[in-house]
Amino acid sequence: MPEWIRNPGEFDIRNILKDSMYYPACGHDGHPVEYFMGNVYSFVYVDYSISRENLLEEVTNMGFRGYRVLRQLPISEGQLAPNGWRIRVEPDGREYHEPDQYSDIFEKPFAEWFIFERTEEYDESHNPYRFSLLFICADGAAAYQALYLENRMAPKILAIIQPGEAFGCNWTNFTNRGQILARSVFHGGNPLPEYLINGGIGRSEFYRAPIWPEYTEFVKKFNIGAKYFRIWARSDRRGIGN
Repeated sequence: MPEWIRNPGEFDIRNILKDSMYYPACGHDGHPVEYFMGNVYSFVYVDYSISRENLLEEVTNMGFRGYRVLRQLPISEGQLAPNGWRIRVEPDGREYHEPDQYSDIFEKPFAEWFIFERTEEYDESHNPYRFSLLFICADGAAAYQALYLENRMAPKILAIIQPGEAFGCNWTNFTNRGQILARSVFHGGNPLPEYLINGGIGRSEFYRAPIWPEYTEFVKKFNIGAKYFRIWARSDRRGIGN
């Protein structure tokens, strides 16, 4: 467990991003926290359709089984991205949609940081003692650029569980190697995620095969109820640990 979670201090975006899991179009899906905690202690969730009120209600009423909120802080744009939300990778013409296509589900941008602590009735067999969750109401590709590209970092795990326009109401297709999320991940000489998760509801080819040619080293498959997941490691492992 990182020292900044063991003994929480001030919010530091670089601590949050290091060895994190990044999950765009996350909704209220807590499964990655449940199943990957211990491999990862810092989770960065991003979804532009979740309001602050809705998030706080979900945390209060549902939360994570066996955990309580130890710390909760609203985070400003300046704390997230001191240099601003600069666009480094532009959408191309094939990705363009009318500006108001999904405007009915856009919520007011915000960021909320939590540290959760395991409750007394559970022990280490349940899951680790503490973990961090940063939730950002923003676009998944833009947030990746503003956070990871700006800080010359990469998440340990990138979760593409809501794959694209047909699921999660994304304006672009996260699974397409030529579109903006993938082009942001591979922009310049930026470090790259160590692992990629693809999955969701159904049995289509998306859930059985690697979605990007750079991630073809199969690690594990599993299912959670009706959801199917595959974990892939970067094929040549270049950029890991940077």
